[in-house]
Amino acid sequence: MKKFLLATVCLTPIFTASGATPKFTTETILEIQRLSDSSNALHLPAEKQSVIPVYIRFSNASCIDDLTQLGITVDAVGKTVLTARVPVNMLEQVAAMESVECIQAAQTAKPLLDVARQDTKVSKIHAGTEIPGFKTPFTGKGVIVAAIDGGLDFTHVAFYDANRSSLRLERAWVHDDDSGNAPAKFGYGTEYKTQDALLEKKSDLVYYSHGSHVMNIAAGNNISCPYHGIAYDATLAFSTFSEIDKGISDAIQYLFDYADEKQMPAVINMSLGTEMGPHDGSSLRDVLGDELTGPGRILVGASGNNGLIDMHISKRFTEENTQLLTGVAFREGMSGIGELQVWGEPGKTLKVNVCTIDKETMAPVYKSRTYDCSRSNTASVTLQKPFDGSGGYFKIITQTSPLNGKPMAHITLGITDYQPDKVIAIMVTGEAGSTVHAWANENMCCFKKFLDNMDIPDHDYGICEIGGTGKSIITVASYNTKNNIPVVKGDPQVTEFTISDISPFSNVGPSADGRLKPDVAAPGSLIVSAFNSGMNNDPAIAYRESWNGTEYPYGVYQGTSMASPHVAGVIALWLQACPTLTPAQVRQTFDNTCRHDEFTGSGDNYTWGRGKIDAYEGLKYVLQNFAQSDIVSATVKDSPWSVNIMGDKLHVLYYKDGNPTNINVYNTSGMTVKGFSGGSRSMGNEDVISLSELPSGLYVINVTDGDATETLKFAKH
Repeated sequence: MKKFLLATVCLTPIFTASGATPKFTTETILEIQRLSDSSNALHLPAEKQSVIPVYIRFSNASCIDDLTQLGITVDAVGKTVLTARVPVNMLEQVAAMESVECIQAAQTAKPLLDVARQDTKVSKIHAGTEIPGFKTPFTGKGVIVAAIDGGLDFTHVAFYDANRSSLRLERAWVHDDDSGNAPAKFGYGTEYKTQDALLEKKSDLVYYSHGSHVMNIAAGNNISCPYHGIAYDATLAFSTFSEIDKGISDAIQYLFDYADEKQMPAVINMSLGTEMGPHDGSSLRDVLGDELTGPGRILVGASGNNGLIDMHISKRFTEENTQLLTGVAFREGMSGIGELQVWGEPGKTLKVNVCTIDKETMAPVYKSRTYDCSRSNTASVTLQKPFDGSGGYFKIITQTSPLNGKPMAHITLGITDYQPDKVIAIMVTGEAGSTVHAWANENMCCFKKFLDNMDIPDHDYGICEIGGTGKSIITVASYNTKNNIPVVKGDPQVTEFTISDISPFSNVGPSADGRLKPDVAAPGSLIVSAFNSGMNNDPAIAYRESWNGTEYPYGVYQGTSMASPHVAGVIALWLQACPTLTPAQVRQTFDNTCRHDEFTGSGDNYTWGRGKIDAYEGLKYVLQNFAQSDIVSATVKDSPWSVNIMGDKLHVLYYKDGNPTNINVYNTSGMTVKGFSGGSRSMGNEDVISLSELPSGLYVINVTDGDATETLKFAKH
């Protein structure tokens, strides 16, 4: 058997109080490692050293003052977690603080309507706008819809009010822009606070449209356009995040602080994600997100787009089989480059080896030393190109994670020149009765069963960190409402996806701690929404709107990134009805109103969550169970009801408690052809009257309750 020659380099030990769990997470160690490799940052004078953006879990709020006195900048603050910027050579000093429990360095994050609105029954809420005199009051007015994203066209016609006189986008924080004043609470980036400043800035990224697409789905106006959004009267706010999740957490607090200032409820969309992390909600980013949400403060995120990639593998060990063996397959253009994490159970044995296996013999050509994941260790192993021609390196960090007490390993691969007859593999040994989970960084690699003696990978437990694994965030899967979109130039945008079925790319759950994820599903495949005006030559453009001397395009994207803002927009409508709506109440609404069909199945599951969102039934449920009549009455100033004709039925939905209602349908001769008298009504009640027996023709409907009267005409076909 051929052997690798190797050299092992042990890095500086990581700070651990005597007998205690390490306070640095893997992300922190990786960042220290990166700085050590690239510079002498660890040894520079304090004023010149590198600063690491971090999360800190604390046991006592006095920690905040202690950090400030050290000259450390504290940004977002929750009940037990804060974000800060710590000079790298002060990390151990911070870790030594009694009130500091854990330090987690920031990690990289990436960004993941017409028919869609009809399928989720948003059109039932909006339908009153299509009948003169019967405008629905629920359009997101009085609610802040925000996005943490990149590529928002601040000038887009979709983000003005209905008269195109005022920009509904009122705030934007661009993190990597130092041309102006930073937000008062955060000492970096530039905040744009006026219409003139926003219009002069134009965009955070002129030639990238993800943010515009997302924001328009949730809350774009321009309702004469077939691709307008859901909460189209909402107030808008926006923040970028500069590629790291610490900026995302800062942005959450910034946007919710603005909602506090405006005394308005708010929903924030985050179509962002990464596969690296514990997937159980224990990441400090997730914990801080949980702490910043609450009544009238909702986070919505995307489940992820890796549903066709085997980036996960797991195994429950038995007395007879305590070993997991998996091959690592590399993405095109990333040959030999990979990143993965292995997570065990608290208090259970977990050990890992990196191997090269011969395909013919299925035996290891090389097997690294065994790394005990319960012990803190960092190593860089150089492979010296033995007789089989492989070389390169791998780096490994093991520890009992201070996040959740689980043994874990983070492995980085940089394998060069390995041969087609060899397989790079990870061997995991565990304790009978325990379960191991491993995730690959889907941007670089995935798991693969190359050989018969290997275990089978899958895409289960795939809900992305950031957009999905927190306990309070509403996580959204994608299903298909279109598979063919004509475009302005060239061939149409098409897929072979089945209409009404789950999108094949949509990540599935559950979370690693067994929670139901995703929470709900919404349309996300081939969605037309706003593009930045700087992208007018994009081949995916399906519609253009000319205004004010500029052409504003609408184009096609797909992903759970598109499904997430659909749900955020719907929740904004519900927040207008109940400004104190909580994440738990949103889930309760899903439990009682989501639609099920042949594709979803009859109950909850880890593909669809609670089912397909139903905006209309959800609004009724919120009105009936959570809304307060005095608040709704203040919101609904013009009409106590909406009257909609849907198919062959007349729907009258009541927004206020009131007197008995009389409904009459007249033909053109003035004869009553249908009548209905209801009892005392309550907010959220609905009268539904069948019109199926009426012959074709013109009719007049009159609705009265003694205080108000509404009349409309309709044609029965």
